[in-house]
Amino acid sequence: MWSRGLSSVRGNRIVSRCYSSVSTQTGSVEIDDFLQSISTIATQKSATSPQTLSTAREYFNWLEQNPVKSIDQFIEAAQLVSKIPASEQKKAFSQLDQITNVLPNFLNNKSPNDFATVMRFLLQFTPESRALTEIQKKFLRKNVTVSDLLNTPFSTLVMFIRYSNSSIDTNILDVVADALLFRMEKELVNSADLLAVLAGEGYDKSKWFLNKTFIKTVESLVPVIAVSEKCAILKHMAAHNQRNKQLLGAITQSISSTNQCLTVSQIVSITSSCASLTYYPPKMATKVANDLEKNSNILDRWDDVIAIAGSFIRMRMGNEKSWNLIIRWATENVNQAKIEQLSRMVSGLARIGITSGRPLAKTLKPLLKREKVSTASAWLNTVYALAYFQELDPVHADSVLNKNFVEEIMISTKENHDRLRKAMTLLMISSATKVDLKEQYEGPIVDKRTFARYGINFDAKTIIYARQLKYSSDTSECDSFLKSLFKLAPRDTHCKSSSVEECGAFVDAYVMPDQKSGLLVSTAQWNSTKPRPMFFYGFRQTKQNTDSLSSELNVLGQEQLAHRLIRADGYDPVIVFKTELDYCSTDIDKVNLLRKKIHKTN
Repeated sequence: MWSRGLSSVRGNRIVSRCYSSVSTQTGSVEIDDFLQSISTIATQKSATSPQTLSTAREYFNWLEQNPVKSIDQFIEAAQLVSKIPASEQKKAFSQLDQITNVLPNFLNNKSPNDFATVMRFLLQFTPESRALTEIQKKFLRKNVTVSDLLNTPFSTLVMFIRYSNSSIDTNILDVVADALLFRMEKELVNSADLLAVLAGEGYDKSKWFLNKTFIKTVESLVPVIAVSEKCAILKHMAAHNQRNKQLLGAITQSISSTNQCLTVSQIVSITSSCASLTYYPPKMATKVANDLEKNSNILDRWDDVIAIAGSFIRMRMGNEKSWNLIIRWATENVNQAKIEQLSRMVSGLARIGITSGRPLAKTLKPLLKREKVSTASAWLNTVYALAYFQELDPVHADSVLNKNFVEEIMISTKENHDRLRKAMTLLMISSATKVDLKEQYEGPIVDKRTFARYGINFDAKTIIYARQLKYSSDTSECDSFLKSLFKLAPRDTHCKSSSVEECGAFVDAYVMPDQKSGLLVSTAQWNSTKPRPMFFYGFRQTKQNTDSLSSELNVLGQEQLAHRLIRADGYDPVIVFKTELDYCSTDIDKVNLLRKKIHKTN
């Protein structure tokens, strides 16, 4: 149950705080349940203070003794409905249908306050009624402004927004919302009203988060509201892609600083929201890691563990403590997992590059069957995961390298980047058969020529797509790295540009050091000697919240596999991290760092 309680003083006003008796153990109330419970909160007291009613039957009896014959009596009767259990409210309100049908006529000479109050209850209990449509028309003809609603009970405006939907004219919604904003800083003093406003479907929620008054008001409430309510606000922000850093910082800082242990459902909610908003500060990562460990004994649902792991993957979270706990739980409970759940977990671990997930891949391998996987893309990702964990076998390799599957997966999309990504994945799996299976595998393989018929020729255009796959639209970090590299190894004369290797690895540049002279060899003299491929990794190409910033294990799974395969092909790669270059105070220092790394053999 959620209830009002605890008051705190803010400035010269009393702030009623909503608090939760939500248990931190299994069976805790979900955040969505709290949002639903807002509909049962009574926001206005009856002027005549009638007795408390607990059932629809009691309400019917009260109506018989107090027939509704005016707008004021209708409002009083509607207020009483709000006190009845939610499951019986619509049944009770149906007893007012007769007067509801004639309400528009009674409102002709009434104030905007009465219009707003009546519409607020109609929205809650009978949003599809003809009466609501007629009342809206009358309201619009009155040309109501914000000043006309200054004396309307604030709670009425809140619940108007709470129950608004697409049936409400946008002009009416804008006036009500503007009136709320005008009064919000002084009158929105509890989380119940805040979450009621955010729960409304009619008004564009993004407009709230773009309003300075709203942000300021929410920030002022953050210190005094419950953790579950902060989670609910985060969830709203994530659902509507509202990445206001000021508000995000206030909420995450408050959650990170609390001594209260987060429940499993709260951890799921927080990590999911932060992943959607691409905002996961180190303090929050530490809080989640610590509380996840405290909850390890009560984790009992694969869906929760997969949801947390999925959010960690989207955030590129590298906290070893959290990953070890998740993998330990998954290993201990592997027999309770559905094949789809285990497959999703293993594919995710391979994607982010958590090597300790190999035992899960070993368990999954004998359970996999192509016909039980819904899409070719999902199957390709699963077999790639086996290749990453070195658990590939001839049957699964053949299932994605045969001509029919290659055709199916390559024509499943016409988008150039997606086609290239799939081609590079197939190249990696094919290369892994040579490295890991050797003579055990006698099935089909692919090479770069295989994909020419699908428009992938691995020419200059393809390399542009490959670079965009790695760096997305922001190549500034890599451009800065190449600028420093070209000072040491001039382009074309001593350095070759990007390429995709036969093993599917994308290489940023190639150089060849002369160990005797300490200089770089001109590209014209490379002949058959293998150069050193250079891999650069910026912020978005590495895991975050990890202790080791420049370890090869800090790159994502596909890049880890690329390093292993390219080494097996006889190359000695040079790995460069942006974090290493950031420690250099001058351009000369950057050049010297690259020189040292190029001439150092692994």
